[in-house]
Amino acid sequence: MTSKIIISILTFLSSLLAQDYHTMEHDNWIREYYVSYPENSLEPCPLIINMHGFGGNALGQRFSSEMDDYALPQGVAVVYPQGLGASWSVGTFWTSFNYADDVDFISQMIDKIAQDYSIDLNRVYATGMSNGGYMAYELGCELSHKIAAFGSVTGNFMLNDDQNCILEKEIPIMHIHGTSDLVVDYYPPSFDQALTVSESMDYWNSINVLDSLEIISIDGSEGVLSAEKFTWFRNGTNTQFIHYKVEDGGHQWFGSPYANASVVNSSELLVDFFLEYNLQNLPCIDPDSDINDDGQVDMFDMITLLSHMVSLDFISIDTCLDLNADSNIDIIDLLMISNQVF
Repeated sequence: MTSKIIISILTFLSSLLAQDYHTMEHDNWIREYYVSYPENSLEPCPLIINMHGFGGNALGQRFSSEMDDYALPQGVAVVYPQGLGASWSVGTFWTSFNYADDVDFISQMIDKIAQDYSIDLNRVYATGMSNGGYMAYELGCELSHKIAAFGSVTGNFMLNDDQNCILEKEIPIMHIHGTSDLVVDYYPPSFDQALTVSESMDYWNSINVLDSLEIISIDGSEGVLSAEKFTWFRNGTNTQFIHYKVEDGGHQWFGSPYANASVVNSSELLVDFFLEYNLQNLPCIDPDSDINDDGQVDMFDMITLLSHMVSLDFISIDTCLDLNADSNIDIIDLLMISNQVF
């Protein structure tokens, strides 16, 4: 047995000891997740949700992504949840056997972790590999009121009729993908009707109104894959859509010891990207009285706002319902809607 294999085994065994294993009941299922928490933390920590790919598992994602190596030294906790049937329910035909409400599971898991650890709930982030990357996009659509930024490695965005995309704040996203991915298509058409990378950029750039693009080539040395970095941005906001296009890259977590050498280290880039964002400071997407985004201002908007007014947890993180911009969500905002309804 070579010394490299022995070191890998010892590293894996030590990683198991460093994990805090948790279970929780959700919709009559026992769900599992592993938390890596920085030692001697003196203040609430940011939290990254890192999700495995189809057929994978939580510990395998931790070991292969090596995200702890970049997150923990910066005081960032990482949770690795386990999908039912080794998958995440994202509305594709290949996860159709998974009927779990994974969005609600992740939401409740965040709440549970915040009970067990000191977590800064304004700095929660989500990423994943392949199916886990699809799930990160799904959370960007449906859980953006609890998660500040999102990242996908070799996973596309599945836009479907079952989603409830009520987006109130801008959505920062990083997408890392190889051009020779034989599992999840880089170029259209996609095998499962998901949006490809370019289509996802168009979709989210339209929502965030990102109208400027910078492209940088990052050359690799011999045996090291090169990449192009696409940065979509807009003056007046730090919200960005960043895409790393890894030339000839396959279906891999780039930077993993099991991936081909490349100029891209997914975990390092994602951690640094995430830490640029705080949920409370994200700009609102065109705040108006149509609270539930159904195209009209009516009693349902008043009911929605009223329900948020009595939810102190929601008020503490949501500024987009402050219609008169007085730093309070109160009866004045409710009256502003009622004046348009009656």
